[in-house]
Amino acid sequence: MPETNISHTCLLCMGSNLDARLHLKNAEESLQRLFPGIEWGEIVETQPERMSNPQPFLNRAARIHTSLAMTEVRNLLKEIEQTNGRTPQSKEEGRIPLDIDLLTYDQQVLKPLDLKKEYVRRAFLHASFTYPSRV
Repeated sequence: MPETNISHTCLLCMGSNLDARLHLKNAEESLQRLFPGIEWGEIVETQPERMSNPQPFLNRAARIHTSLAMTEVRNLLKEIEQTNGRTPQSKEEGRIPLDIDLLTYDQQVLKPLDLKKEYVRRAFLHASFTYPSRV
């Protein structure tokens, strides 16, 4: 449902190493419906970090503006992941149909360790919006 009261800015990074283009496209469509003003970085290919599956990832950064509470945003992202086949077992196997991380909510850094990962840095290098400087 489109929003009318925009008050929070969030940075996301999503990735997939299983039917990656399909799952990223599905996620993009879902996120575009939920957050019509979403801004996208370019899709970048990255190597897996500390995973048994050697399949490369496709990653993409995004910035959204929302009136939703942080927990509501997280729940929506998890729902999109699950709709695209994300399960605890797929994660254990290193087969990631879709992973969407909520990295920041306004000025609050939610995943400081993720912000230091190479795939996140590369995704933000290919985005027109600012990478969080407080990492």
